[in-house]
Amino acid sequence: MSLPSLHTHSRNVKPLDRLQDALRSAWLPLALLLLVLSTVFVFGGARGYFYRPPGDHIVMSSYHLTIAANISPEHGFQRFGRRTIDDDGVTRYQPYNRFPIGGYLLMKLATLPVSGNPSAQITAARILMLLLFAGAAILAYLSLCRLTSNRWVALTATLLAFSSYYLLHFADMTANEGMPDLFGVLLTFHGMVVFVQEGRFRQLLVKTCIALLLGWHVLALLAPFVIIGLASDLLRARSASAASAVLSSRHIASALLRSRYLLLGAVALAFGLSILAFNFTMEYAALDGETPLTELPSFQSMLKRTGVKSVSNTDLVAARAWHPFLEGQFRSILRMFLPYALLGGGDADESPTWLSKGWGVTLGVALSAACLIGSIFVRPRILFATLASFGFFWALPIRNLTATHDFERIYYVGLPLVFFAIVLFLVRRLTNRDAVIAAAAVAALLLFSVSSFQMSRVSHSAETSQVAKAVDQDMLAVRDLTAGGIVTILYIGGDDESFYGWRTTANYYLRSNVVHNLYLPAASGGFVVMRERVETPALLTPQNQYFFLYDRDGLEAWYEATYRSVASTEPAARKEFDLYFDDRTVYYLKEPCERADTTARFFLHVYPIDQNDLPADRRQYGFDNLDFIFLERGLLFDGKCLARFVLPRYAVSKVNTGRVGQAWSALHYVHAPPELIAEYQSVASNEPAARSEFDVYIDGGKLHYLREPCVYADTAARFFLHIVPEDET
Repeated sequence: MSLPSLHTHSRNVKPLDRLQDALRSAWLPLALLLLVLSTVFVFGGARGYFYRPPGDHIVMSSYHLTIAANISPEHGFQRFGRRTIDDDGVTRYQPYNRFPIGGYLLMKLATLPVSGNPSAQITAARILMLLLFAGAAILAYLSLCRLTSNRWVALTATLLAFSSYYLLHFADMTANEGMPDLFGVLLTFHGMVVFVQEGRFRQLLVKTCIALLLGWHVLALLAPFVIIGLASDLLRARSASAASAVLSSRHIASALLRSRYLLLGAVALAFGLSILAFNFTMEYAALDGETPLTELPSFQSMLKRTGVKSVSNTDLVAARAWHPFLEGQFRSILRMFLPYALLGGGDADESPTWLSKGWGVTLGVALSAACLIGSIFVRPRILFATLASFGFFWALPIRNLTATHDFERIYYVGLPLVFFAIVLFLVRRLTNRDAVIAAAAVAALLLFSVSSFQMSRVSHSAETSQVAKAVDQDMLAVRDLTAGGIVTILYIGGDDESFYGWRTTANYYLRSNVVHNLYLPAASGGFVVMRERVETPALLTPQNQYFFLYDRDGLEAWYEATYRSVASTEPAARKEFDLYFDDRTVYYLKEPCERADTTARFFLHVYPIDQNDLPADRRQYGFDNLDFIFLERGLLFDGKCLARFVLPRYAVSKVNTGRVGQAWSALHYVHAPPELIAEYQSVASNEPAARSEFDVYIDGGKLHYLREPCVYADTAARFFLHIVPEDET
């Protein structure tokens, strides 16, 4: 039984007659919904670039669109994100079959008409994602129309839920884990509503299978629906059994065999397993049929994401511990209830400040509990309970994924949909006026429009657009110069804070002829792309700003010369790698070096002279955490390893670094403060009291040791200082 209709009789007040008629209109709420959803196209547009800080947007968009673009008969319709060339010259693909193929096929079809034009393909894929976002909102609206029997309640609840930061920010993320998957979830929920109200089971099966082709999140929606439905069938079987207060095994078996919910779960499980088998088969073929099932990347990914297999990154393990995980989830849930316009127009993880405090967690818990408890008291309970709980059915079992990807928050959309629908129903019941709900709908229309505008202003700011256009120009220049050649993308240069996901972006533009290696192959010729600009004749794109192309042989010669130059000096410290300092650059050298050494993980803690130079979130620790793994900063060539890290531009007092588990502690002044420089110049203008490796100056009771030129190794010198007083007493 659904909620009672919220319509009331006219009060026969003539000025309100037209308003009442308008409020009863079947088409007006839907027309307004379509109109306001168009703002995501008008304000945000579908920009032909990936660059979009902050969060997972850029790396997910570029990587998944690359996978979609690579699907072709040429590669046996394999899904892969990149390919490598071994020492023996064999090309190997890195398959990515963790998710169903449906979303990738939609992106492939959308981009086919503009193949060969990377920017146009990005635009086409973004338009597809925005259409799916609008489709998901329309499905939510149609479902709530059926559940509440009031189009204005459905319109208001839908707009408030879809105006959150997470949904608007990721609306155009070109990844099947975003809008395609969300569309499939809400398509299936609409099928559930129709099934419960009208008994149309076949259409629910069809919608479920479509959703499974788009992604796995629909399984989290099916879980509570099937569990609650089965429990209801068993309770009905018990009440129909007059012979015994306890169900016999025969009654249980009979109830289960007749249950449509069990059949739905069985069909979904069988169809999902067939998709998984198809993915494993494709992945097995891509790896030349030599990899055992349990070693397939997709199988290993399942183990890691569900926590069955631990991950090696200790920072991620700590972040995924239950206490910080739940705190982060409930803060995110609270933000899902707040239209982006109420967050101050900034990053949802930073604005407003009070959301990051304990209140954020408390309110998130309270709102979640209110939705889950409230769903028990409205009918049909199974639908409201399913919609309110399915986000948890995904987040808790798959928390290793949910904890690290902020786009996963969009699957808490069921909580605000249920909350606002129930609250608006109660308001309508208490006031007995449709005009009140209409006023709430107008407010929701405005909030969504303002939120959409503010999101576009942040995501598509002038600075963002400038960087994005420069990246596009850089990569097009690289693509033109490397046509027909082999390009090696080296994981060197830049940082993820300034351009998160640059590697997957480069891979997208150069996917037809790109390889990824952690070393320079022995074969000569070809090109190298990296984020770091090196002033060498090997640089082929001096006009570029973010991505730089090099002749591979020339770059290898430059690295060889750099290695010899650095290694000719005395290292600051010796461990498995030798550590060197040169002004603001830290060098890590090792010879002989093997590929196994490229997995080394280093900690790099930089202590500034002025702690105000640190990012706000690091000031409480007193140092900047710049930890990295070798493949991000280093290169293996000719049996040698060389990694370079340019320190931040602020004045540095101390650097603590080392391989994880093997600490080096290095004191190194990178940039002296102005007053120290002035003091040095003043003292050096005088005649020293003594000259040796260091010049010694005595001035007004102060003793100065000066040396020029001076290298880091000189700072390790140990001095004795014996002071003999005139009066021994």
